[in-house]
Amino acid sequence: MQILVLLQRLKHFSLSKHHTWPFSPTSLLSRWCIIRKLRWSFPHKKKGRKPLSKDLVQLIISLKKHNPLWGARRIQDELKKISISVSHESIRRIISNAFRSGQIQYNESWKSFISSHLQSLFACDFCTVDSVFSGNHPFYVFFIIEIASRKIIQFGVTDHPNRLFLKNQFIEFEYTHPGTTLIHDNSGEFRFFPYQDYSFNHVSILPYCPNMNAYAERFVRSLRQECLDHFIIFSFRQLRNLVSNYILYYNNYRPHQGINAIPNRPVPISNTIGKIRKQPVLFGLHNHYFRDAA
Repeated sequence: MQILVLLQRLKHFSLSKHHTWPFSPTSLLSRWCIIRKLRWSFPHKKKGRKPLSKDLVQLIISLKKHNPLWGARRIQDELKKISISVSHESIRRIISNAFRSGQIQYNESWKSFISSHLQSLFACDFCTVDSVFSGNHPFYVFFIIEIASRKIIQFGVTDHPNRLFLKNQFIEFEYTHPGTTLIHDNSGEFRFFPYQDYSFNHVSILPYCPNMNAYAERFVRSLRQECLDHFIIFSFRQLRNLVSNYILYYNNYRPHQGINAIPNRPVPISNTIGKIRKQPVLFGLHNHYFRDAA
């Protein structure tokens, strides 16, 4: 329409030496670019197959939610049993959209896995720690946590988290906890480690899903906020001593909200008359309170 207006103006305009153009070429081109963009912004009628009904979409989502191990083809075969024909591409798209919108959540089946294996389930991870003299090579704190009790059953500190380091850690874990299950992520050496050489089971979490290893992630957060963030790390020995003292406090005296705020070493509640005592932890950063024996 803007071009037509310009042409209409030109209709009554004669070019001579006494006249100049009412607009510049640049202005004309810019208006034409705007018109071309508007041309493609008009709504277009979608072509293709008729969209699936809402009831059918909800049925597909329900099948996936109640059968988390089923893929698109398995769901397609199940629908055929009840005389419903849907392409596996459509099923895959519906499931993908349902995951993105939160209608299906990864942790539904994961929660059931955790609860059914709770008494034999452990998780491991690394926590990176910068020091004054480490430069671009930080220290790494490796740990294994027992999920049922929130107890750290093993830890190690290194500046080279390579396969040899993991091998030594897993040999110790295999000796003390054979036949158990260990959760880990897929970063670094975890991804290509030969777990088949050991007697414990291993479970890799999905990429970009740290909540699937939430217990280990929560310990990393506690270690940082309650210990490491309050100290300047100068040496390997200092770091190991700090982590060792914190884990001693964490395993025995620190209340854990996930298990009803009960420490792993519960204090007898019958003693209510003894004098209250205080025991400093980590040079007074925390304190453990208890009563004298009656």
